[in-house]
Amino acid sequence: MNNLAVFGRALLAGAALLLGACQMTTFDAAPLAAGPCDPALAGHWLSQDEDPAKNGEVALHVDAACALVLDMAVNAEPGQAAPARRRSQPTPLHLGQHGLYRYAWVDARWALAQFEADQPIPGNDVYLLRIARDGDRLTLWTTNDKAVAHAIIDGELSGEVVSRNRDLFNRLAGNEAPAVLDHPALFNADPVQFLRQPEARP
Repeated sequence: MNNLAVFGRALLAGAALLLGACQMTTFDAAPLAAGPCDPALAGHWLSQDEDPAKNGEVALHVDAACALVLDMAVNAEPGQAAPARRRSQPTPLHLGQHGLYRYAWVDARWALAQFEADQPIPGNDVYLLRIARDGDRLTLWTTNDKAVAHAIIDGELSGEVVSRNRDLFNRLAGNEAPAVLDHPALFNADPVQFLRQPEARP
């Protein structure tokens, strides 16, 4: 399950949330209205790591219509010389603005399905990140799932927490939207960076 961690910190982050465990925060509905697709996000984005050898473990492919494909390294099977890669089916990438920040979200069931988790998620739930683009650098902030769980338990946020074995799933209710996005504990302080790759020339 640690590749869900990679997506979580990397996107569909997307970066590890917990070694060997799964954490995720979803919204029962998008907490803000979707705006138009931003063609400036189109491209092939590779995750960046403090260890350059790990750059590109997660790749995001975004087309001009904001369809997202996730391509990531998966653990090698015994006898394999190098990790294999798993490529998702495309899913719509939705974008919105609240205050000074931009946000992106995808269908939560699509996100969880990439990592073969068995947590049931209703059909309207979304997985959301805060994003910023500066030229060919894309910065993603994922939800701080432990802090969100505490905020729900303490009554600071509306939602529910499911903790099973080492897995943690939060589901935020939409009745606080979009103000929920301003909660100081919602997002991780340390973002994940992606770099857009130059287009191949014939």
